[in-house]
Amino acid sequence: MELFRRPALHVKDYQRTTLRPRHRPVVATLAEAYFAEGVPMSPGRLSAFTDEVDRAISNASKTLRFGLRLMLDALRFAPIFLIGRATLFEDLPLDERVRVLVRMERSSVMIWTMIFVAWKTLMAIIFFEDDGLLRDMGYPGPERTRYKLGLAKE
Repeated sequence: MELFRRPALHVKDYQRTTLRPRHRPVVATLAEAYFAEGVPMSPGRLSAFTDEVDRAISNASKTLRFGLRLMLDALRFAPIFLIGRATLFEDLPLDERVRVLVRMERSSVMIWTMIFVAWKTLMAIIFFEDDGLLRDMGYPGPERTRYKLGLAKE
């Protein structure tokens, strides 16, 4: 009966990552520019957030992962085109990074606006999933009695 025995499958336990080493500082500095409100964020928080972003996009299709990485590569060189500074995005001080993002958002060149919106949307979804931030914004959490009462009156 050994003849009909199926071989045991060897399953490799791994976690796919999408971000390359050159992309990780870009994601961290981009998150800081989007969400820091003028005050630099802690390196630990930025590193953890970058890991979350990597996990989130690593489940996407190969084409989408490629496109998101390509956008990060374009963003790295955005200061040259948008504010005339010959430096990479991740090497700029926080206020200059914010200036680049404002220019991207208002640019008449659609690709800059698309990069801005794509990454801000993705990062905002991940950033504001934090329970503490949701509480700070007034979201009541799993128990939404205040909202249920409002719906009952209608």
